[in-house]
Amino acid sequence: MDTIIKKKKSTFHKYIGYISTGIFILTIILYGISAFNAPSEISISKNKLQIAEVTNGLFHDYINIKGKIQPHQTIYLDAVERGRVKEIVAQEGSFINEGDIIIALENNELYQQILNSEVALAEKENYLRNTKINFRNDLIQSQKNLVESEYQLKRTERNYKQQERLLEKGLVAEEEYIKAKEDYLFQKEMLKINKMKAENDKLLQETTMQTLEEDLVKMRATLELVQSRLEHLEIKAPSSAYLGNIEAEIGQSIQQGQHLGVLYDLSEVKVIAEIDERYITKVKKGLKASYQFQNQNYDLVLQRIYPEVKESLFKVELIFEKEKPENLHSGQTTNARLSLGNPKKSLLLNKGNFYSETAGQWVYVLSEDGKTAQKRKIKIGDQNIQKYEILDGLKAGEKVVISQYNLLGDYDQIVFE
Repeated sequence: MDTIIKKKKSTFHKYIGYISTGIFILTIILYGISAFNAPSEISISKNKLQIAEVTNGLFHDYINIKGKIQPHQTIYLDAVERGRVKEIVAQEGSFINEGDIIIALENNELYQQILNSEVALAEKENYLRNTKINFRNDLIQSQKNLVESEYQLKRTERNYKQQERLLEKGLVAEEEYIKAKEDYLFQKEMLKINKMKAENDKLLQETTMQTLEEDLVKMRATLELVQSRLEHLEIKAPSSAYLGNIEAEIGQSIQQGQHLGVLYDLSEVKVIAEIDERYITKVKKGLKASYQFQNQNYDLVLQRIYPEVKESLFKVELIFEKEKPENLHSGQTTNARLSLGNPKKSLLLNKGNFYSETAGQWVYVLSEDGKTAQKRKIKIGDQNIQKYEILDGLKAGEKVVISQYNLLGDYDQIVFE
């Protein structure tokens, strides 16, 4: 009996699936390697890009600053005396000479006070005059009494001595002698009293008159002081300047110390500007700036740096170095160019919007034939509003794409169509 032998199944079909899968994976890997090694590039028209050439030249380190004209001196007009506005003489914005009246006030209470002081002074002067007359009369009377006493003393003394001689000879009664002696002694005492009174009257006159004279001087000074207050009712310009805003109206009641207006002395002016704090280490006193006004350049010099930084800005003060423009106004805006240092020989590149994308770390540099542009690392130093100072990565004559890179992505190469 024949035995049936079974045919073995082929193993080729077993491995065919594995081989196909391996080939597929290998294909993907090779494609990835090929794609990785292939250059990353983008095609674009040159007309859509801004291209600049790298040049050698002088780099001017400067910044543009915006400031405002301020007067050399601001004079505030405040009321020294209270009163009512009678007249506004000057016009806002006009040039006022020193001593010119700007505002006129009136004060009836002050007028009455001056009148009362004048009346009191007149009464005092009249009293002093009458007192002088009375003292003079008293002095004359004292002198008259003194002369009369001296005369009576001599007369009674002569009679007393005569009675004394007659008494010794027994030719007169003793009573007559005693009476003559008493009259003499009486007149002698009266002379002493009159002399004392004359001296006292003279002393009293001197002290009283001195006191009255001093009182009169004080009253005159008081009157002058009160009268001087009348001058304060006229608000005048303390110096020649331009008149700013007037804060008063006809008929308005003004209190002492109330602000009435302001004067701007524009004979000398200054510029107050604000600068970004990133330049704070470069800004020094003595730096020069230029300002163009009505097609003419004017030189400025930085004379003061304010110590405070507010909202990332710090203030500086500049003055005109030589001549200044005419017809400047307080608060007028100025655009000046502040030099931060002396010009220096440098490799220069025009400023462009690429900086906002690359922070100045790399650029696209055109090939010699101008058909492509490759990404290249560079190093930028200082910059002004027009130029970058190139420290490394570029050389003179090379051309660079300086327009915005947002349309170019992050490709290594640009191919120009």
